Amino acid sequence: MKEEIKKNKEIVENSREDRLLAFLGGKFILYILIVVILLGIAIYLYTEISYIFSPIKAIVSSITTPIILAYAFYYILNPLVNVFSRKMPRFIASLLAIFVGVLVILVVIIGVVPIIVEQTQALVSSLPKYIEIVRGYLATNSENTYVKAVNEYISSNLNTAKISAQAVTIVTNVAQSIASSLSSTASVLMTFPFVLFFLLKDAAKFKIYLINSMPNRLKKSISETIDEIDDKVGSYIQGQMTVSLCLGVMLYIGYNIIGLHYAFSLATIAAFLSIVPYLGPIMAIIPAMLVAASTSGIMVLKMLVIWGIVQFVEGNILSPNIMGKSMDMHPLTVIFVILIGVNILGVVGAILGIPIYSILKVLITKLINTLRSRYNKYYE
Repeated sequence: MKEEIKKNKEIVENSREDRLLAFLGGKFILYILIVVILLGIAIYLYTEISYIFSPIKAIVSSITTPIILAYAFYYILNPLVNVFSRKMPRFIASLLAIFVGVLVILVVIIGVVPIIVEQTQALVSSLPKYIEIVRGYLATNSENTYVKAVNEYISSNLNTAKISAQAVTIVTNVAQSIASSLSSTASVLMTFPFVLFFLLKDAAKFKIYLINSMPNRLKKSISETIDEIDDKVGSYIQGQMTVSLCLGVMLYIGYNIIGLHYAFSLATIAAFLSIVPYLGPIMAIIPAMLVAASTSGIMVLKMLVIWGIVQFVEGNILSPNIMGKSMDMHPLTVIFVILIGVNILGVVGAILGIPIYSILKVLITKLINTLRSRYNKYYE
């Protein structure tokens, strides 16, 4: 009798444990929670003794940059590899795609960079003159309250001597930064093509290997997650690059039509900055506005009309058709993600913020759906 009572108690206790485990989401979710807790402890310990890991950190940072760069170019060149691989082995298609990419870069360097450098140098050397012209215009309208405030700010912060001093400081800092990063840049340029080649050639094999190394019950979920991340990040990178290129071409044509000085450099700056959604175009309009204001008020109006037309075409025709709803993000979310990325990783964070957010969103959504399905099963 006592043994039967003891056995019943054990059954009840086991049943309670099973129900609690089921409520928490099962063993898999419990495993994830344990991993998260251990990861938090590891991060805390790392912050306390980070100096020990300096050599490891240097190795990881030297590996991370070429991998990230290779992944970005992978999404750009992979469609080309898929086209080439219909007529030839993927090994040769990958080499041919990289060759085409290098050829395009060389054409840009040889044909475009000298023009950009020449126009940018002229623009920088003319910047103090433009500031003086704008300040003179403001001085003639000094009775206006808003103009007075702007004039005071320019007088105290944007005088020619101060601009020249700041320009010298900036150029010196950039030169020092370039000199200090030459060795790391050389190592990245040597490593990155090999990583890119194997990604283009064996990306599908990497995915199969990763899925096969997982338990059978997780293979389908992990495969779907990888495909979703690949689709979102790939669509974003390819789409954003295409949209930015189209925007730069349209601005160059528009600036030439209205006769705006330094059209090529201003359009190129706008194309590069437009890689960062929303905030990039806002920053890109500033140099164009300054150059236009130094010419005439009519030129400012023409420039704004061109800019408005290009932004309308980009927002209503290009982006919806090229990118679709690959990100499905609210503009305010995009701005917050970019600002957080800038604070954490600087310029790199502004560029990589959206793809990283998309990856995290997919992973968190999958985790929440798993928890929800477990939770519903518990109450059913």
